[in-house]
Amino acid sequence: MDDDRTSAALRSLELNEVRWQAILDTARDAIICIDDAASVTLFNRAAEAIFGYEAGEVLGRNVRMLMPEPYREEHDGYLAAYRATGEPKAIGRIREVQAQRKSGEVFPIELSVSEARAGDQVIYSAIIRDMSDRRALEVELQTARRLSEQRERLADIGAITGRIVHDLGNPLAGLSMQAQLIHRRVSRNPERPSRDLSAPAERIVAEVRRLDGLIKDFLDFARQQRLKLATVALPALLERVVELWRPLAAARSVTIALEVAADVPTLTADHEELQRAFDHLVKNAVEAIDPGPGHVDVAVGRRPDDRVRVAISDTGVGVPESVDVFRIFETTKRDGSGLGLPIAKQIVAAHGGQIGFERREPTGTTFYVDLPA
Repeated sequence: MDDDRTSAALRSLELNEVRWQAILDTARDAIICIDDAASVTLFNRAAEAIFGYEAGEVLGRNVRMLMPEPYREEHDGYLAAYRATGEPKAIGRIREVQAQRKSGEVFPIELSVSEARAGDQVIYSAIIRDMSDRRALEVELQTARRLSEQRERLADIGAITGRIVHDLGNPLAGLSMQAQLIHRRVSRNPERPSRDLSAPAERIVAEVRRLDGLIKDFLDFARQQRLKLATVALPALLERVVELWRPLAAARSVTIALEVAADVPTLTADHEELQRAFDHLVKNAVEAIDPGPGHVDVAVGRRPDDRVRVAISDTGVGVPESVDVFRIFETTKRDGSGLGLPIAKQIVAAHGGQIGFERREPTGTTFYVDLPA
């Protein structure tokens, strides 16, 4: 009877071993086990395919052979520190690190490590996924996205160029007429009071200022976003933007307020470009209140997704449903170029952020910018 029980137990153990071996051999991910001395005790077929080693070349050797520097140098020290302190660095988490094939090629992997104990023995098991194909696909997608954005930019720049050529015609004709008017008046009567010339001169100055703004907006939109990254204190930057537009706001009977939450972190960003984006947004908010009185509220705080949000709210008439404010030349202002908000969107996107707006009740608009902290 005892022999029958022993035979049944052995058959059960053999069946379990066959079952587990089948699972190990058909797994798509590499499964590697090591002992407390970091020697490899299990190396499945997927591990052989991924790393290029036969199991016999790896079993019994230190798992460091599958790692590039600096992981190779640090691994034994990490195990020793874990044994001494019990504080894990990789165990129980999924991490993205580098591994090394037999050929010497270093490649990205997704690594998950677990720990098991059998009496006095410790077994560390790692499930490893080769991320090379995914990384290559991500690079291809990023390249395709950049090419698509470049084509869109070229199309937009072409449209802007055509618009500028069209818009320059009438103003230049007007400037020519006003200059000729001044010239005729001076030619007929050189002693004529200069105050008679002030009105046409003012019209010339206004047109030149408008054309200058249009050309500057075009140049801002057309130039490639090459960021000069540095540490940026966002509250201080916004304070400068608000102070810059307070005179214009006061002239329109508009007040501007800035509210900063206590937990706003510093950002890694291009200070000058980010200020240009918020210049456009605050200017747009002030000009949306026509006529005043009204107020613009600028608020900055941290979001639950660990991003920083800047919200700029105005009490203006709001954005009509039919207007796409981020499309070039779309504007509700009489003298607007329709490029300010597209420029702001371009800058925010270059920083890995998002920009959008919400209509307020009963009137007004809130534009928001979310930036990575």
